[in-house]
This record gives sequence, C-alpha cells and structure tokens, in this order.
Amino acid sequence: MRSSYWIIIGALLIAEIGAIFETTMIYVALPTLIREFGDPVTATWLVTAHGLIGTSVALMAGRLGDIYGRKRVLLVMLAVAVAGSVLSAITSDYLLVLLGRSLQGCATALIPLSIGIIREVLPRERVPVAIGLMTTGQGMGTATGLLLGGWIIDNFPWHTLFVVSAVMLVVAWIVIKVAIPGSPGSPTRTRIDWFEGVLPVPGITAMLLGISFSNTMGWLNLTVIGLIVLGMAILAYWARRSLAAAEPFINLRLLGSRNVALANVIAILMSLGTMQITLVFSAYSQNPLWTAAGLGLSATVTGLIKLPSNVLSFFAGPFSGWLQQKRGVRLPILSAGLLGTAGWLAALAFPTNVAQVIVLLCVISFGTTMLNAAIPNVIVASVPYDRTSEAIGALQVLRGMAQSIGSQVIAVMLAVGALVTPDGGAQIPSPTGFTITMAAIAGLTFAAALVSFLLRPGAVAEAQQTAPAAA
Repeated sequence: MRSSYWIIIGALLIAEIGAIFETTMIYVALPTLIREFGDPVTATWLVTAHGLIGTSVALMAGRLGDIYGRKRVLLVMLAVAVAGSVLSAITSDYLLVLLGRSLQGCATALIPLSIGIIREVLPRERVPVAIGLMTTGQGMGTATGLLLGGWIIDNFPWHTLFVVSAVMLVVAWIVIKVAIPGSPGSPTRTRIDWFEGVLPVPGITAMLLGISFSNTMGWLNLTVIGLIVLGMAILAYWARRSLAAAEPFINLRLLGSRNVALANVIAILMSLGTMQITLVFSAYSQNPLWTAAGLGLSATVTGLIKLPSNVLSFFAGPFSGWLQQKRGVRLPILSAGLLGTAGWLAALAFPTNVAQVIVLLCVISFGTTMLNAAIPNVIVASVPYDRTSEAIGALQVLRGMAQSIGSQVIAVMLAVGALVTPDGGAQIPSPTGFTITMAAIAGLTFAAALVSFLLRPGAVAEAQQTAPAAA
C-alpha cells in the first residue's frame, strides 16, 4: 500500500511539472516572440493572459472538484490546456496564439485539485509531507521551463515550445487517468448557483487587468482605476450574494475562519515580498558593476546561478511538512519567515560576487519554499474535507493578485534614485532603490513570521479526517 502512495504523489508531481513548465517556458521565449510579433507589449500579453485565466479559474475549478470529483475536473482542465498548447503550436496568428496561451492557463487549477486529491487518498499523517513535495514540484517545473525552454528556443522554432508543452500535458493526463483513484465528489450535491459561481471570474480578471495596465499606464490612469474599481465592485456584490445564500457556491464564512484567514494573510505578505526573489535578484545580478549594486552578469548566467537554490528547495517543502506534522502549525511558518528575513537583511550588504549571491538565494529560497508548503497545510488542517480544493483555490487567487501587485510595487521602489547609463540611455536601479526594496521585503517577511503567533495550534475542522476510499 505504501508504494501506491508514492505512485499517486509521483503522478501528481509529473502533472505539476508539466503545468508549471508551460507557465514559465514563455519567459525565455519573450525576446523571440517580440521579434515575431514586433512589439514588447504585444508579446508580454502572452504571459499576462495565461496568468489572468489561471488565477481566475483556480477558485471555480477547485470548488467544482470538491463537488463533482477532483480527478474528473483535473482531467478536464488538463485537456483544455492541451488544446491551448496545440492551437499555439500550429499557428503564427497572434490572436490565436494568445487564445492558446489563455487556454493553457487552465492547467494552473492543478494545484488546488492536486492538494484535494492528496487529502482524499492519503492517510492523514502523510498529507503534510505530500503537500510539501507538491510545493517543491513547482520549483522543479520552473527550472525545467527555464532550462529546457531556453534550449528549445535556441535550437528550434518557437512553435516547438508549445509542441513539447502539449506532449508533457498529454503524458500528465494519461498518468493522472491511470494512477489516481476516482474521486467520489461531494456525497450531498446540492443545486449550484452558476451565476454566483462564475461571478468572481470577471471581478478577478478586471482587477488583474488594472494591475497589469498600471505597469505602462501608471496607477493614476483612469482606465487602470476604472478596471480596479469595477473588479472590486463585482467582487463586493458577489461576496454579499454569497453570504446571503443558504448554500453558497463559495463559503466565504469558512474562508474567514481564524486559521484560514491568517494563512491567507501570511500568503499575501509573502507574495508581496519574498516571492519577488527572482525579480529582485535578476535585476541585481544584471545591474552594472559601476553602480555599486550589481554584478554585471548576463541573463544566461543569472538564470544558472538560481539552480543551486532550486535544487536545495526540493528538500524545503517536505521538511516543512514534516516539521508541521511533528511540532504543529506555528513552527514551520515562524522558522521559515525568520530564515527568509535573515537572508533579505544580509542582502542589504550588497553581495559582491556570484558565490555570495548563490548563498543568499539558497537561504531565501529555502525559507520561501518552507512558507509555500506550510500555508496550504494550515488551510488543509482547518477546513472540512469537502471544501479542501475550494479553500486552496481561494489561496491561489489571493497569492496571484498579491504577487501581481507586489511586482508593480517592486518596480516602483527599484526606480527610486535610478541611475542613467553612461550613454544616456536607459535608467537602471541604484543602491538606494535596492536598499529600499530589500528592506521592505525583509519587513514583510518578518511580519509573516510574526503572524504565526496568532495561529491557533489546536484548530482542526469538524470534518478533519481521512477521506473515504475512492471508488
């Protein structure tokens, strides 16, 4: 029986690596796609559209998985993503490629559904470590996307990226179909208010569009303000409707329970801050030496020096789960937050060589991955079994929105005291900009650690038990 648990975890990891690959592969292809479509903004929308759909769909897909069976919904989401990959692989028409990338975003729903499946089929004592392993799978998928994607784009036409993505997702679909037991779904299916279920999607999309447009239009642009206000209004109406419903599609009262709410607060603080590690250290590593805040490295070397931290982080997720299993919900978050804070404070000394940057990346990434694993574990331990994927889907939405806001705020902070290159061209970050940015992230990470003291160690949902065996 023990071997079957590892087969299930392995199958979910394969699927997650495939899903994260198609998320990150596009970054290394951006220079090529800019040349193909002739405009940086146009090419960047191939990234933005994927994120918009992925974040918007996560909540609804998670809840549908709780109701109709997580395996069933996961297979549907992967099939839609495969269709998107195939569409992008066979065309050079920009709008069709954009549509394909949007459909690929449905694979992002894999995370809440996979965590629900883990709780459904594994014994309770194995769940925290298994969720930790799923967290490390995100790092493996990112590394695969950057390295394999870079090799593909250097040696083959850009369409090949989507061919490989389609193949990986088809393999994931087959593995999930064969290796994962059937999900029973909710034993008491009630009438679904589809309007309420779909309503968060345009609200989340409008807000994310506003945040995305702020990068080029500025936060005071009327379009940006209008989209954000529209999104907030839709979500406010949805929340009011949901709270008034006897059997809501999304149970906001459950999401407002103490440990779930605090876990989401920690996730928001982390997404605003330490999750921006790649953005900050990529800028630092490539910043010219003469600025006194940079190493002047190429983009390729900048990507390579992230590899050791990716490898080390593979152990952070399971360790976080093991620590929570042995010592409770507080210690993993507190220790991870303090470790990350120490790393960001050390970065304020401005590393002067590659070895120092690698050490800092390892320290911060280990703490960040521990946090990434601890947060869903807190939520899983605090919600009923039949609401697991819904709660993790909500977490994913909040993370996505906070990370989008964080990247824009980081860009503003890095621009403080910006320097001009000797040729009078582009503006680049100054020591002041990096100091403000790293100090702010250290503060946010420390705040996340402090919130752990508010968690209720003994809080367990009424339905906290091993799920009934799947049929």
